[in-house]
Amino acid sequence: MARRSPMNERYGKNAKIGSTKRSASSAKPKREIGSAPSGKPSPAPAAKKGRPSFRDAVPTSPEIKRWRLIWWVLFGIMVANALATNFIPALRANATAQQVGFAILLASFAGSIYIELVVIRRLRKELIEQQRSGGKAKQGGKSAS
Repeated sequence: MARRSPMNERYGKNAKIGSTKRSASSAKPKREIGSAPSGKPSPAPAAKKGRPSFRDAVPTSPEIKRWRLIWWVLFGIMVANALATNFIPALRANATAQQVGFAILLASFAGSIYIELVVIRRLRKELIEQQRSGGKAKQGGKSAS
């Protein structure tokens, strides 16, 4: 038998007689009987009720997805351009190629920032206002060009 700890309230001088720890066998199950088999794994955390995921918090529409695709293309152009002008020796030594590469990099960066901070933000704000007012979201709204 394990040694009794004098720090435990049950073994003190003023302890209530008969106050013992409840056994695990008297604990009730957390799920109702017959609701779901215990062998199956629980659903993913994002799919649980009451716990919204990040994707639920940020509304989207087909137009926002289209602009996000354009943003990714511009981002890819930036990365490819930076890699090409820095790691291809012929382009690295050519000053004109470096200037053209920098101009392409600057234009794609400015375009991606404009899309992110102006176009997508405006579309998302309109979509949130529509959802708050109870209106149905537009499928193909105005084009921001």
